[in-house]
Amino acid sequence: MRKRVLSLVLILLCCLAVKAQDNNTKLFTATNVVWCGLDYSYVKCIGSEGFTDPEDITRRFFDSWNKLMLDEASKYDFREEYEFKGLLYDLSVVKERNDIPKADELVINTDYSLPEGKLKEIVSDYDLDKVSEGLGLVYVMESLNKFEKKASIYVVFFDIATKEIVWSKKYYGSAGGFGLRNYWARSVLGVLNQSAYDITRDRKRFAKGKL
Repeated sequence: MRKRVLSLVLILLCCLAVKAQDNNTKLFTATNVVWCGLDYSYVKCIGSEGFTDPEDITRRFFDSWNKLMLDEASKYDFREEYEFKGLLYDLSVVKERNDIPKADELVINTDYSLPEGKLKEIVSDYDLDKVSEGLGLVYVMESLNKFEKKASIYVVFFDIATKEIVWSKKYYGSAGGFGLRNYWARSVLGVLNQSAYDITRDRKRFAKGKL
């Protein structure tokens, strides 16, 4: 019985290793990436004093933050930061999903984390308008925390065809700047820089066969 259990464990570990290697190959051999936007579908704004008009946030700012990534593309340069040769834009999914949050449920004064499995569930619903295959990149926004002056954001690379997550990690970006839009946009820039550092490091390790 013990040998059987050990064999099953070894098989499982081998499968996980193969899956991880497959994901690394998809991420680090891709030449292009599709920027899918900032997904606020399950975000929470923490600290009521910092979010006095939740209706305005859901109606205007979700779109405004996504638009800023396009208007200031040289600043939020996902292609260059992540070292891809080409960058496409398809914000069709987040445009629809950012209508999900209800203004009267958006602002809280307690800690918040995405439920386990929610990230996978979110990505599994992605049906892009412009592309049907390739590597997608989305920032799933978890929280904007006024108390701590930072946002928690999941950086997610995914296979557009299979809707499977290839790589994901949660980061915290410090907020700052004048006005609500710029204040929270800075946290996105911080997360871009942090995650790009990790991806660049892992890309080099992959090229050397160490990942």
